[in-house]
Amino acid sequence: MKKTHVSGTQDSSANRADLMIDVDKSYLAYSLPVPRPFMHFRSGHFPAGTTTQRHHHSIVAMHGSLQGPLTLQTSTGRHALDAGDFCILAPGVDHCWSNAGTHTAATVSFLIDTDRPGRWPVSSGIAEACRELNQLVQGIHYLNSAGDPDLQHAFWQIADQLTVERPWKKLGVAGRLWTFLGLVLERLSPDLINAREHGVAQQIRRLLLSRVNDRLTIAEVAESVHVSATCAKEVFRATFGCGIMSYFNELKIWQAKRLLCDPSLTIDQVSSKLGFSSPTYFSQTFRKHTGETPSEFRK
Repeated sequence: MKKTHVSGTQDSSANRADLMIDVDKSYLAYSLPVPRPFMHFRSGHFPAGTTTQRHHHSIVAMHGSLQGPLTLQTSTGRHALDAGDFCILAPGVDHCWSNAGTHTAATVSFLIDTDRPGRWPVSSGIAEACRELNQLVQGIHYLNSAGDPDLQHAFWQIADQLTVERPWKKLGVAGRLWTFLGLVLERLSPDLINAREHGVAQQIRRLLLSRVNDRLTIAEVAESVHVSATCAKEVFRATFGCGIMSYFNELKIWQAKRLLCDPSLTIDQVSSKLGFSSPTYFSQTFRKHTGETPSEFRK
């Protein structure tokens, strides 16, 4: 895969520095066989000073950065990709890669033959996903997995599948590729905003469930899911029809009912275990949700 396309013969140090970036020293580091519609599941390495030849793919391509920075150059300009960034290219988009950094950059990539998805049952949804991909992918789409935990996890899972020394089972590889592509389709969908809002609301709900014994503020919840406090409140109410703290207190009351059935615990201890600021506030909240005080419930 090593090719050199340096032009010019002047010997000045300035010209030599300009030409260093024109040497294609890229090479294929990893490759795994994958079922259709996926093709060429690979990782490429781009040493410092590399610029690849301009090329294009006849089918949809996904290129992601495992270790950057790496610059994608197209007819519409240049875009820097760092670790976790990736792009989806429509068929026929001319592009090349350049690494102006001081360390070797690495990518993960695969192609998707949407016109020939392979022999899958209709119920699998694969042919439908390929048709949707054809409609949504026009030109170049840049995505960043940072701040999107589900997408970030899926991206690094496919990277792990490819780069481990011990090959994974074929089913695991294909399954993770489809998980990743399914999330990408959601992010490219015209309903992107609604899908993201729903995802954020579900993240908040999971956080509240896992930390029902803690004392949380709206600001802490918002920070945990990487959105503003206003956004957190709005998307949660739009999805679940109530406020974050109201839902959180409801969870705490259900937990309180369980704990109050344990005669070895005092009401003050139950209040403390559930992170209420005081037994009085616990009793007020409990009565608001159940119509009776903790003592009355216990009797």
